[in-house]
Formats: sequence, C-alpha cells, structure tokens
Amino acid sequence: MSAVDSQARSAMIREEMPATRACAYLNTGTFGPLPRATIEAMRAYQQEELEAGRIRAEGYLRARETKARARAALARLFGCSPRNIALTRHTTDGMNIGILGLNWRPGDELIISDLEHPGGQLPAYNVARRFGVTVRLARLGDGSGDVVGRIERLVTPRTRMIVISHLTWGTGAVLPLADIVEMAHRHHVLVVVDAAQSAGSVPVNLPETGVDVYAFPGQKWLCGPEGTGGVYVSDEALDLINPTVVGYASMGGPMDHHGGYFIPADGAQRYEVGGINAPLTLGLATSVEFILDTVGLAWAYARIAELGRYAWNRLAAVDGINVITPRECMAGLVSFTVEGIEAPQLVERLAEYGVIIRHLGSPAWCRVSTGFYNTEEDIDRLVSAIQEIRRAG
Repeated sequence: MSAVDSQARSAMIREEMPATRACAYLNTGTFGPLPRATIEAMRAYQQEELEAGRIRAEGYLRARETKARARAALARLFGCSPRNIALTRHTTDGMNIGILGLNWRPGDELIISDLEHPGGQLPAYNVARRFGVTVRLARLGDGSGDVVGRIERLVTPRTRMIVISHLTWGTGAVLPLADIVEMAHRHHVLVVVDAAQSAGSVPVNLPETGVDVYAFPGQKWLCGPEGTGGVYVSDEALDLINPTVVGYASMGGPMDHHGGYFIPADGAQRYEVGGINAPLTLGLATSVEFILDTVGLAWAYARIAELGRYAWNRLAAVDGINVITPRECMAGLVSFTVEGIEAPQLVERLAEYGVIIRHLGSPAWCRVSTGFYNTEEDIDRLVSAIQEIRRAG
C-alpha cells in the first residue's frame, strides 16, 4: 500500500473513531477508542429493548444470534473455530477458567513469570493456596533474550501448567509464544496465556501456535466496550480444563438428577454461565468486524508495529528519557521513564497538553500504546510535550 493510500485509510479510521481526534490517544493498552458503528449498534439494540421489551421469544433468539456473531468474529481474528471461543467479561475471567479448570493435586507445580499482570498472578496463587500447588517464578528480565530457556529450567516432572503473557503489560515485550508452547508440550505441560495486550495488536493464529488457553479482553486493542472479552480453549485442552463456574449456558443436554451429572455444552461454550449483556456483546462483535472488514487486520497489525517502533526511536533519542521496552521484541507498547519527573506527575502534566498515556505502579514507569488509528504526529506531540514539561521544571 502506498503512503498516500495509508494516509487516506488512517484519516477514514480517525473519522470513524472520534476520540482519536479529541486528543493524542495513546492509551489503548487500557481502553481502545470506540468506533461509531459500535455505539450505533449498541444504541439500536437498547432502543429496541426500550420500545419492545426484553421478554418476547424473538428477543431470546436475537441474544443467541448476537453471541454467535461475536464468537464468529473472534474466531476470524484468531484463525480458529467458533466452537473454541467462550465469551467472558474480561481477561481475568478467562485466566480463571484456564488456571482453575485443571484438577489440581497437592504437590503439583505451576510456573508463572515475574512479568505477569495480577489477572494472571492471582488465579495462580489462589490455586496454590487452595490445593497445595507450588508456584515457581521465572525471572525474565525485560522479556528479551532466552525466555524459553529461563522457563524450561524450572520445569520438573511435577509441572502441570505454565501461565505466561503473550505481550507483557509492563515492559512491552512480545514473548515467543509458539516456542514456549512447543517446549511446554514436550514436557506434557499446559500453557495458559494472558492476551490482554496482544489480542488485536500482535498477529497470531491460535491453532498454529498450539496454545491451550488464550484469554483476552474486548475493551483494549479490539476497541470494544468494557465488560466484554473471551477465551480460546484448544480441542485438546477442552478434555482437561473443567468448568469451574457453571450455569444454564454451560449445559449441552438435560440434567440427570439421579446420576448427579450434566452434559457440558459443545466446545468452549461450556465455560459460559448464563445471561449476557447483549448490547455489549453486539458492541464487541461490531468492533472486531470493523477491524477485520473496514480497517483490515494485516494493515492494523503492521501499523501498530510501525508506530511502536517510531515511538521507541523518538523517545530514545531524547536526553533524560530511558526506554524500558526491548526494541527487538516489541509491538505497540513502549514503557519509559523521564529523569527528574515521577511517572504519575508526568501523566497528569501530559493530559494538560492533550496527550493521554498511563503510568504503571510498580515499577513506576510511563507507558505509551500505539494503536492502528494513531499517527506519527500523535507521537511527535507526546515527545514535544515531554520536552516542554522538562524545560518548565
């Protein structure tokens, strides 16, 4: 695609996502901007609920079709079958499904890395507390170098699961997912992945990676509404990951009250519990379809990476800025510190310049997220604002 065509596409996208023109929107790692089409779809759904009510038979059918539409869109995104996708409320739901779903025994071991978000850490430590599982910590530095080797050195005959991020939320490193999975499966170990920052920002075909569980949110790089998300569970893992929280939607057939069992729903739908917020689910489906069919998935991935590298280079060139993110294995997250300015203070000052980023609590870094809708001018605006803030003292 020529530079002119790319600029035209970028302008079209920014018109369809008005928040990207209201500020330098550099915080998709927290919330992505919503497309107009998403808001319009959710509004229309709610308007019908207002006027016609929610109790008619066609309302149940529409909700079921909305869930199927969302699963189908997510399956296209990840190169998998809709039967391997369950809809959730957020990434942490999916992490709990994957981590708590194994039949743990005292003495079992689970490996996590020191770069994990609490959404991955807490379910792991909850398993340790409840079932006598030992959690072993892989120290991965900034996420570059021999990640696979550092994890593999912790594997023992008691290891049953590795919990790892695809794109680390703090350092912004893209970990070698397929290589981690290949190593883990050689040792007959499951891999549960926190995809909070990678889903929609890092190209991935989930069946090709061999990953067992891949949990993701709707509100970040997929630009959907908050309170949406999903989890991919491979065919092989479906036989090993049991539903932890169950309800009407988990059932694949009638209850056997005398035998005390139920038939799980086909595929990953067994991990869904009951009613959903249908307007939000439609919003998620609409946002993902917008990325797939209007933005173009390949273009979005390429643009995110291109702008990530641009941000890395521009920040690294400024005296007093220390870039944390390893450039050799990054996507659209760039973490950094600025000499003489605390991270929370810098984020607050940047907002006064119309530049929106976020800070991380521990360690205290600032983090930029470059979305497919951003421009080089957004990043230039960030760098110029930092320089002005430093000069002003």
